[in-house]
Amino acid sequence: MSASRRVPGVRRLAAAAVALLAAAPALAFHSGGAARCEGCHTMHGSATKTSGSALVQGADASSTCLLCHAGVSSAPHSVLSLSVQPGAAPLNMTPGGDFAWLTKSWSWAGTAGLETSPGDAHGHNVVAADYGRFADPRHPTAPGGSYPSNQLSCISCHDPHGKYRVREGGVVATGGAPIVASGSYGDRTAFATPSQTTAIGTYRMLAGVGYQPRTLGGVNAFSADPPVALAPGAYNQGERIADVRVAYGSGMSEWCGNCHGAIHTPANPTRPGEFMHPSGSSAKLGMLANVYNAYVKTGDLGGSYALAYTSLVPYEEGTADRATLAASTSSDGMVRTGPVRGQENVMCLSCHRAHASGWDGSLRWNVKSEYVVAGGQWPGIDAIGEAGRAAVAQGRTRAETRGAMYDREPTAFASFQTSLCNKCHAK
Repeated sequence: MSASRRVPGVRRLAAAAVALLAAAPALAFHSGGAARCEGCHTMHGSATKTSGSALVQGADASSTCLLCHAGVSSAPHSVLSLSVQPGAAPLNMTPGGDFAWLTKSWSWAGTAGLETSPGDAHGHNVVAADYGRFADPRHPTAPGGSYPSNQLSCISCHDPHGKYRVREGGVVATGGAPIVASGSYGDRTAFATPSQTTAIGTYRMLAGVGYQPRTLGGVNAFSADPPVALAPGAYNQGERIADVRVAYGSGMSEWCGNCHGAIHTPANPTRPGEFMHPSGSSAKLGMLANVYNAYVKTGDLGGSYALAYTSLVPYEEGTADRATLAASTSSDGMVRTGPVRGQENVMCLSCHRAHASGWDGSLRWNVKSEYVVAGGQWPGIDAIGEAGRAAVAQGRTRAETRGAMYDREPTAFASFQTSLCNKCHAK
């Protein structure tokens, strides 16, 4: 297993991150739009900054973001765990996942010989030199697109200046009414809405049509606006007791297509074979909604609509109505209902995490193994029986597997649980 690459400055930045986390919660800092300029930029630069660095506090854009969004302990807005020990799982369990999974690699003797799960395969390889994170060596551009891997950073997806906003009627724009609140949160009854004179931020400050960091030099501009979604206020937590339910409304796959569009383009003549699982507003669940609601675990199709939801296989509700979405958000287990109309749809995040996960392809569960749970145990090199077999454990410890499954108990699944693709397909 590999450890994170260490570079000069990581310890200094880690200490700064801890101090900033304590001093300035992200909600207050960003407030749905642009944060305080001095939080990210230094007015006159320093000897460590190079020309063209935009006078940011870190060596690059992602390093600057991680000054607040990384740390040695879990925090509500942390997306990168620092100093993760061998055999242990990263600490953060946000819906998007922890970038520290990119620092973990495994190898094992599989059925086809030596098999591997390299860290670079576990998610988006954002470039953050201060934290030892560099471009994905396997893909020069985004799979299904042309976005250059060596330019991938936090601000490839999130607009650092918060210009994109939701105005009255759900219109996304870069100007007009001022942003007065975050548009990311809803807790069943409390959520922000725009008015004639005010706007709210987009979900997670995601950028929209026409967006491109200036370093891209006029190429790869976005063609789709941010998705409509609401998250509960408490979202960075394990899910042993209750799932964190983000209410995804509409537009997620279309937005991911800003960089990965060809993956879901049927019969693309320039990239044959890339058409994969249907995804997006046209990929309605239809009758599969009944399967989703009935499926509990391998061998058990006795479930009900009232208790059907799992954050391991979320779906899009097919609506942009914020009140409807707010009623679905939950992190306390109070909203567990499944799809009801069949008009809900599969999206990219039904299977993937947006940042990174413990599995190849940033997937929510392991698709390279016959079993998710084996013999009632989490697979691991320290497990006994089938769960400890090399082809099942795949180099990980039980703690790492459990962390990748967001601290759930193996008893939440069948003793020999197969792929969670079966939540919709029941094979």
